[in-house]
Amino acid sequence: MAQLNDKQGSIVAHCPGCRGGRSTFEWQVDGREIGAISDPTDRSPWGITCKRDFRLFRCAGCGMGAYGVILYKNYEAYPGSYNKLVEFYPESKQRLDLPDLTPRGIANEFREAEKCFDNNCCRAAAGLFRSVLDKTMRANGYKTTQEKNLYQKIEAAAEDGIITQARKRRAHDEIRVLGNDVLHDEWQEIAEEDVEACRHYCQRILEDFYDDRVSVLKLLEEAGREPEDFHLEESS
Repeated sequence: MAQLNDKQGSIVAHCPGCRGGRSTFEWQVDGREIGAISDPTDRSPWGITCKRDFRLFRCAGCGMGAYGVILYKNYEAYPGSYNKLVEFYPESKQRLDLPDLTPRGIANEFREAEKCFDNNCCRAAAGLFRSVLDKTMRANGYKTTQEKNLYQKIEAAAEDGIITQARKRRAHDEIRVLGNDVLHDEWQEIAEEDVEACRHYCQRILEDFYDDRVSVLKLLEEAGREPEDFHLEESS
């Protein structure tokens, strides 16, 4: 979550332009403020009249622009005293690393899910993470007539030794069931921590399949599976 430096007026947050890295967003460049519109308000957490700034910021790392709403004591220069960050945009969550051999389409879908999560679109993110899991299973040969649905694909991957029994339970409980709630049930709000767990275990499953790819391909061959990259050279 973005944090206001109450003395300097800068904001520390995860920056989308820095791949989710934590960065400092400045409100001044060469001693001059980038820009702000101020509006007095009596709605403050301290019971006093405050100034509300709609202020522009810039990432000190990549130069990306940002927007923040800050409350602070009236008749004082920014950042003033009694200051509070009300809103900040855009802010991302730290990006999770994916194995280098993750297929481009699957990796792109994972990143799109992360972008949805960045913007608090939790239902969209959960649905996409479930899609990542399903596409990963199909890309690894789990698409026969015996594995008609995602439940059966996960069970088969565990039986083949590609994922552990513990990971199988997480795949069901944290990813598949949550995604099914989005796709098939009536609309309901989904908790951010549930989507964070979904994202975390989706990334772990991608590591199971693509981190030591040569070993996984041998297991898949022994199980009679035909993954899309079956002819990957052992040297890769």
